[in-house]
Amino acid sequence: MERKFAVVRWSEGEDFGKLSDIKTDVIRGYDDSKMDQDGNPFATYSAVIEWRHGKKQRGGWPHYRGTVIFVSATRFETIRKLNSLLKEEEPTELTKRASVAPQKYGDDSDCSTDIETQSQQAKKSKAPRRTDPAEAFLKLYGQSQPSSDNHNSPTQTVVELKQEIKDLKEENAKLKEIVLQDVPGLLLSLRNIIDSAAPPKRSRVEPTKALPALPGSPPQSRSSSPCATSLSLPRSTLSSSTSVSPSLTASQSSKVEIHPGTGVMVEKLAWAYAINANSATVFVRHLLTAVFPVEILLVSNLRGNKRGGGEARQPLDKNKLDAIYSATLEKWPGTQLSSIGSTINAKITELRSKSKNVGVHTAPH
Repeated sequence: MERKFAVVRWSEGEDFGKLSDIKTDVIRGYDDSKMDQDGNPFATYSAVIEWRHGKKQRGGWPHYRGTVIFVSATRFETIRKLNSLLKEEEPTELTKRASVAPQKYGDDSDCSTDIETQSQQAKKSKAPRRTDPAEAFLKLYGQSQPSSDNHNSPTQTVVELKQEIKDLKEENAKLKEIVLQDVPGLLLSLRNIIDSAAPPKRSRVEPTKALPALPGSPPQSRSSSPCATSLSLPRSTLSSSTSVSPSLTASQSSKVEIHPGTGVMVEKLAWAYAINANSATVFVRHLLTAVFPVEILLVSNLRGNKRGGGEARQPLDKNKLDAIYSATLEKWPGTQLSSIGSTINAKITELRSKSKNVGVHTAPH
């Protein structure tokens, strides 16, 4: 029977040292007499072989030297021999070139001799080995994984688990001791650090920064002490504010002080309207009607001056006016004092005009 297939090991070229199954007709001067009846060579059989890989070049297939290891009449026998050789050389299996499996193993198979198969045993998908759940648990949580000899000794496994539980209890006791002893001290230290870093609160009786004398102030106020020429609180006001009892402070919880240290309180809702104003003028108008009752504003003006032949007006309370000026300058720095006074007089004039119009419509005929 003519032997048409062979297994060779390349001695040159890109596949140096690798195994391939080829046809004997690509071996130059193939001599079957050098092979025994089982297909093995009597001695080392080196020959020049066509290396058919990829697309055939214009000048023909390249030739490299190789060693003929086995020949057979069918490709099936050749592949089986190749697989056995590959299994023997399993540590060097990864150095083998990837190949395309032949479509069939008959004599009329594909003419390409560049077919190199991997081990059939490597091609088969290996089913994952099922592991023992107890062994996996001990591997993750145990101190040491039991060997295969311990599979039949459940007593040793129980002892290891008991020891692990004991160790965990000791660790939990240490953690509990740390929580009970060290954590409260740590929290106290953090609280002290936060308290020391916080800015000191402004005192309710701290005198406000002295402001320049208001334009149009009465002569007697300018001739008095420097405290009278500023917007800071008089000494009597400071002393009275320090004597406020806690019950009075609690009763005023629905009110807010428009400027610290002035003692002038307004309703929280009115204060919210004022601080949400979009200009200093609107802020002053809201604050004026919140600090002074309307009936007081109708018979007063900023300094109590008498204009023309009209009746004399009462001056507004200086302490409350100073508080309005201070709150405005704190909220809107750079506001001119004359602008604040003009806004106050304009608001009073507006209220007086509305009051007259209401009186005309409601007067009996």
